[in-house]
Amino acid sequence: MAFQMLSGVDVVEFNAAGIFATAGFSNGKLAAITVGLVQFVAAGLGCVLMDKVGRRILLWPAALGMCVSLVTLGVYFLIYIPPKDGGSTSDTVSMLSSISHSVPAKDISWLSILCIVLFNLMFSLAWGPVAWLVMAEINPLRVRGFACSLAALTNWSMAFVVTYTYNSMVNALTIQGTYWVYAGISFLGFLFVYFLLPETKGKTLEEIEAIFNKDKHNYERID
Repeated sequence: MAFQMLSGVDVVEFNAAGIFATAGFSNGKLAAITVGLVQFVAAGLGCVLMDKVGRRILLWPAALGMCVSLVTLGVYFLIYIPPKDGGSTSDTVSMLSSISHSVPAKDISWLSILCIVLFNLMFSLAWGPVAWLVMAEINPLRVRGFACSLAALTNWSMAFVVTYTYNSMVNALTIQGTYWVYAGISFLGFLFVYFLLPETKGKTLEEIEAIFNKDKHNYERID
């Protein structure tokens, strides 16, 4: 649940309209509708796939996809030339001390849009719905109520942390550096799922509990 929010999903969604505007889309509603439509389709697809292909196979590739999209979005902010007040995007600016970048925002607008769409697609396909399902499945019945409440508290606490620290991170690390931090956290989420999270697809709650308690004998399924 921590990785779900620390991936920066709220930041990407909150800034989507501004990024779309930089890319040449002045209609913020169109940007919001586009992102919302992608999330709707991906979430519906995720609900179908999680019981067919499994939880892990959705989570770890999605984490890599989120990581790649955030890294690329950071590269976009590193190399693009923001439009001046007059609307001209042809001037060259120096963004590093010894490297001059001369890529107008309008020439690579597709890159920022692709990154936002890909990130929301990957998140809504897996980390949005599947994380909540796994959270309920892996907790034993005797502590499920408390554990699920704690997980929800963690989720919303991390959402607050990400929102509260965003401007400070941008000031300290630049906007591209901030997105690269979120990309690193998404990669840590990939490692966590790949090495530590068991597959719960097709298992009863008793069988899932037995995975975490090696002292117990395997439960016999009763059909």
